[in-house]
Amino acid sequence: MRLLHQLKGEAFLDGITLHANAKINLYLDVTGKREDGYHLLETVMHTVSLCDIVTISKREKSGIEISCSDPLIPCNEKNIAYKCASDFFDKAGICGGGVSIDIIKKIPSQAGMGGGSADGAAVLTGMNRLFDTGLSEAELISMGAKLGADIPFCIKGGCGYCTGIGEIIEPLPPISGTVLIGKGKMGISTAEAFRKIDSIGAGIGIKGIRERFSCVSSLGDISDYCRNIFDDVTSLEEVLDIKRIMTENGAAVSSMTGSGSAVFGLFDSETLAEKALHILNKKGYFSALCSLV
Repeated sequence: MRLLHQLKGEAFLDGITLHANAKINLYLDVTGKREDGYHLLETVMHTVSLCDIVTISKREKSGIEISCSDPLIPCNEKNIAYKCASDFFDKAGICGGGVSIDIIKKIPSQAGMGGGSADGAAVLTGMNRLFDTGLSEAELISMGAKLGADIPFCIKGGCGYCTGIGEIIEPLPPISGTVLIGKGKMGISTAEAFRKIDSIGAGIGIKGIRERFSCVSSLGDISDYCRNIFDDVTSLEEVLDIKRIMTENGAAVSSMTGSGSAVFGLFDSETLAEKALHILNKKGYFSALCSLV
């Protein structure tokens, strides 16, 4: 069953299970700052097959119950899945509704891969089907944009050129390739990363990014344009080491995604990607082989 683009799910009595896919930023630049403090972005995002598993079930009691396989993830009002469920009940006019949401985490946290946003997108999409409310994709995206800048893209999926704070999405042709994800133990504070961006005061500024990603026939076509401004303000040795391992073992591109600290490598050859995967594993890094979807 295909719900909304990449959000695949299996329905069962009074419940539904969905794949909440991660995203990577093939290109990411900060182009300005709004008066409310939010930064304006120009980015090309692509979903990948690495995903969390989100199961949403109706419950007889009112309220929202969250459970998660990762003990470090809050299972209360701070969880973005909780916020999305609560907002959905409000917007859909469902009084006294109740759901249980179980999340099996596969996407690393604090990685720049939109794990929390993917879970939130799955909750909005799944509840729309579970409660048969018939909200359109545009309505779900509008709802999600108020809760997280990456949620609209996680609802839409595929490949997209995104502006604003990331919520304005123009679809692009999907790209094929093998993706290797690597992440060290150190995280990066998003707030601190943006403060560093503000201090340098200049973005990447490659013109015509949307057009460059509109006609891609191979990974080589985009290798010169897969840039992330947060790479310029990151000095984590783990990030540099993971990028080195990927590029030395055949990655056409290796870059951080989001504000980090996960790194992705794009490979034409799955064999080369597997070789790099084994090296990352031996060094104790989180690593996962997946594909662009």
